[in-house]
Amino acid sequence: MPKTGPKQARVEPIRDAEDMNLPVTGWHVIDETDPSNEVVISEHETEAEAIRTAEEFEQREE
Repeated sequence: MPKTGPKQARVEPIRDAEDMNLPVTGWHVIDETDPSNEVVISEHETEAEAIRTAEEFEQREE
């Protein structure tokens, strides 16, 4: 698969429903390198873990 450029990831909160007033139950790291094919790459209990994973993902070369 050809390299398409730098990887992009974002961190999003997980809630039990779409209601923004509900508490956050975890964090997803989402690969948004290809905006038309975003993929959840991991799930974490804390925001700090998710941010660290997103940063590592963006630095990884494949």
